[in-house]
Amino acid sequence: MKDLLHPISLVVAMLGFLCLLRDVPTRRKDPASTALAAVFLLSGLSFLLSITPMWNYLDRMLGTVNISVPLAQGCVVALLACQQVVLTYWGSPPEVARQWSRRWLGAGFAVIAGLLVLFALLTPRAPHPIDFTLYYAHDDWYAAYLTLYVTAYTIGELFLANACWRLARRSTRGSVRVGLRIVALGATVTLGYSAVRIGNVIAGAFDTSLAEWEGFAWTCGDVGAMLTLIGWLVPTISDQAQSVQYRIKQYRSYYGLRSLWLAFYSEAPEIELPIDRVDLAQRRRFRRISIRLYRRAIEIRDGRFVIRQYLDAAVREASEAHHRARGLHGQELSAAVTADQTLAGIAARAEGTRPAPDQLTEFADSERQTSRPMDDIDALLDVARHLPRQPARAPHLERVSA
Repeated sequence: MKDLLHPISLVVAMLGFLCLLRDVPTRRKDPASTALAAVFLLSGLSFLLSITPMWNYLDRMLGTVNISVPLAQGCVVALLACQQVVLTYWGSPPEVARQWSRRWLGAGFAVIAGLLVLFALLTPRAPHPIDFTLYYAHDDWYAAYLTLYVTAYTIGELFLANACWRLARRSTRGSVRVGLRIVALGATVTLGYSAVRIGNVIAGAFDTSLAEWEGFAWTCGDVGAMLTLIGWLVPTISDQAQSVQYRIKQYRSYYGLRSLWLAFYSEAPEIELPIDRVDLAQRRRFRRISIRLYRRAIEIRDGRFVIRQYLDAAVREASEAHHRARGLHGQELSAAVTADQTLAGIAARAEGTRPAPDQLTEFADSERQTSRPMDDIDALLDVARHLPRQPARAPHLERVSA
């Protein structure tokens, strides 16, 4: 059972670690993110070290029989401490969180040291990657070893389940609430593993065995661990999904503004911001879609400024009457009128004809409120959607993006 479930759990842990690793460089000053990444890495290592081929390989390489036991279980103790660090930073002020984090990590290292000492007192015999606990169940030193490990494991899972349920009730983010409840469920399931291991200690004292419960123990341990890892991933996956959606929206907005940008560029190519003097490192930054979209919006605003002095009030009035008759109103009306004003202003500039001073006007959407950067982009996109399809243009009018 162990060699069937552990590889699946290992894959889940490593995928989660890779998913979190993407955000670690940008959150170097966030101890909770670092601790959460450590949880997935340590979890993956604990599963990897317990798989029979790796168990036998480490015995040969390190020359110590069953060395995978304290290594894998040391990783489990460390990840339990790291989980408490994550919850402490999520639920407490930074000063309090730092103090409690040191205590949790200190307790974890103390338990690991105790496990190593007790393991060293065991009589080394043949490797037992499958039935290690059953084989040593009658050894007094192993009873002490298992008691220490199961006590730390059980306390860690109980604290984890309780803290997650408590934080889930307080959280205002839906993904965090769902994730924490899944973590709490996983921690609860792992208590089945604890119960069997406690039973191993008691059975050893009475010269009996719980061999028939080994499958149940490993199932509870692995299924609970997978649920815990999945629960930790839910908020991260939600954030990254929103990030991907935002990035897709930026790309669609960038190409959606192309027709409006070309309309201005065809008459006023000077609006294009030069980057030929920018160094190579800065040019790489200019390739980012966020920078390219921001740059395109600025150039369109510059184009609007260029033709502003060619806006005729008569054009605006006629356009408003026409689009009102079509049933447009509100922001859609102002966007459609602005599109007509843009084309008329560009044509007037090309002909060199300006309206009389008393006939000058503003763009119809000039009073539209935009509190966020993407609000401004949305306003420009509304105008672009009301432009007629652009005819094929000469190559010199096509912009070569950085």
